[in-house]
Amino acid sequence: MVDIAVFIYEAASLLSRSREAARRHDDGELRAAVVALRAVGEEAGAERMVTLCGALRDRLTKDHPDEVDALITAIGDELEQVTGELQLSRSA
Repeated sequence: MVDIAVFIYEAASLLSRSREAARRHDDGELRAAVVALRAVGEEAGAERMVTLCGALRDRLTKDHPDEVDALITAIGDELEQVTGELQLSRSA
């Protein structure tokens, strides 16, 4: 079973790292952060987050800054959703 606190910390940190890398247009750093975020999502069973991270990784090979920003936002929204679900399941 995933440690919820560790998942939340790692995922939030990697999401922040992704946002900063996107802001700086640092595709290498963004790719590294997204790959790590995807792995953290896989460990937690966050399938939609994993899918969104994969889509973002695929967009980095093209010049689509609006899509990258939208995907980062979607990943953040999904992280909030997953965090809430994990916390609910822990308290049940």
